[in-house]
Amino acid sequence: MSLTLRPTGLASPVDKDRGDYIVCSGDWAMGRIYEERGSPQHLRWYWSLHGILGKPLDMRTDGRAPTLEAAKAEFEASWRKWLAWARLGELNSE
Repeated sequence: MSLTLRPTGLASPVDKDRGDYIVCSGDWAMGRIYEERGSPQHLRWYWSLHGILGKPLDMRTDGRAPTLEAAKAEFEASWRKWLAWARLGELNSE
């Protein structure tokens, strides 16, 4: 199952077009990606993976990226690394 982004709806009315997403695998919300407009361009997007217990020592669970696409790619790389470490396949929402 692929990762999907769902808007959080947390942005203020003044800043409603700012990107702010929950990252889901099926129905499981397992992270967040959002834009910090006041940050330098190369640190504009913040991502965080949560809802996991334990991880390999060299695995990141958060980071910053210049674009939404880069943040999604970094998030997914960490997610796949955790799935392999935990010896799990993709989660199924059924």
